[in-house]
Amino acid sequence: MENKKLLDILTAARMADSLEASLRKNREYQDTLKQQNIAFKKMDNAKLSRKQTAIVDMAISTTNHCGAVYGAIAYRHGLKDGIQLSGELCGII
Repeated sequence: MENKKLLDILTAARMADSLEASLRKNREYQDTLKQQNIAFKKMDNAKLSRKQTAIVDMAISTTNHCGAVYGAIAYRHGLKDGIQLSGELCGII
């Protein structure tokens, strides 16, 4: 139980601090962010109705949330695997 809490603390700290700094420096992420802005400008220019905009917003928001949850779970698994591997290499586990 305490390991899970520690894992939660480590994950939150790394994702909040280190991840943000890495994303600002990462060219691929920055390019993707620019492409996202272009796509949103095109959508704004499409002059969708309020109902259409709400449907598109719901689809994008749901997709983003799904990706965020997936990424958090994947990160947590990777961190857990790294801790286990480190322990095995040091003969602790």
